[in-house]
Amino acid sequence: MKKLLILIPMFFVIASLGCQTYTPVIDPGSVGNGDRYYRDQAECRAIAKQGAPGWKDTAKDTVVGGAVGTGTGALIGAIAGDAVKGLAYGAVIGGVAGGAKGVYDSEKGYEQIYRNCMVGRGYNVLN
Repeated sequence: MKKLLILIPMFFVIASLGCQTYTPVIDPGSVGNGDRYYRDQAECRAIAKQGAPGWKDTAKDTVVGGAVGTGTGALIGAIAGDAVKGLAYGAVIGGVAGGAKGVYDSEKGYEQIYRNCMVGRGYNVLN
């Protein structure tokens, strides 16, 4: 059980790094002035960080997932003969699953805002 509880803090570390990895692929033909491109890229990155769902939403998804997992785990554990153990495993598994959903939603929101910003500034975004 203690090993499973280690997953939750590790999950939040991964969540905090997620939004810093995406950079849209831009058609070089749509890039005119290199200085303007790098300035637009930096501004769009900052806008995307502001607008994307953040750690608070991920934390909420983790708590909701943990609550659902707790109830489900307790029910399955009661049927199997050990409700407490089922409750504990369900809470951890549900929390990790809920957190994973939060990270995924956050990353997708960040990418969409970044992409839209670059397109809005006249770049041909390929991904």
